Amino acid sequence: MSKLQELQERCQQKGYDRLSRRQVLADWLGKGCEQRFDMGLTLMPKKVHHKQKSVRYEMKNPQVLRHLNSSELVSASNRFVELLNRLTFKQAYKRFNKRLDIVMVTEGEQELIDLHAHFAIRRPEKVPLKDFVRAVKKALELSGDFEIANPNYDAEANSLAEKYRYKLDLIDEGWLTYITKKLDGKDMKNLYLP
Repeated sequence: MSKLQELQERCQQKGYDRLSRRQVLADWLGKGCEQRFDMGLTLMPKKVHHKQKSVRYEMKNPQVLRHLNSSELVSASNRFVELLNRLTFKQAYKRFNKRLDIVMVTEGEQELIDLHAHFAIRRPEKVPLKDFVRAVKKALELSGDFEIANPNYDAEANSLAEKYRYKLDLIDEGWLTYITKKLDGKDMKNLYLP
């Protein structure tokens, strides 16, 4: 029996031939892979300049802004991941090709919610939590593609949690299941393993 037939037979025994891709992926991420990730990050992209209105209309702000599209969000997220790798591993990033273990999912393209990105990140054991949080904030500042502070924040009316537009937190087992909830069996184009 060839290796391929052996593998197909094993998959049938475990019932993977009846599961959708999303279920197989969720199984893989949930069993053992999920414990590898300890940090969760959600990023909201900034609006970008679209066009300039004529001055003759006497508007206060003549700039017209637009939201990023999904391909622009993916490239901005990849730039952020590259900056975070450089800040975390410094010279080892270039010399020894060291990288963070990251799962990235974009969300909001087809829904009526703002387009944003979710990350599951494995923080290196040698990097203290405080230093990693600083590296994330520095990478956000350097990339310039994501909102750091909430422009609509009112200190008197809102809680401190609403002050920032990004959220970095320690995660448990349900985070990967949560960020992959929109993946279906046919379309997994918004899942990235950089």
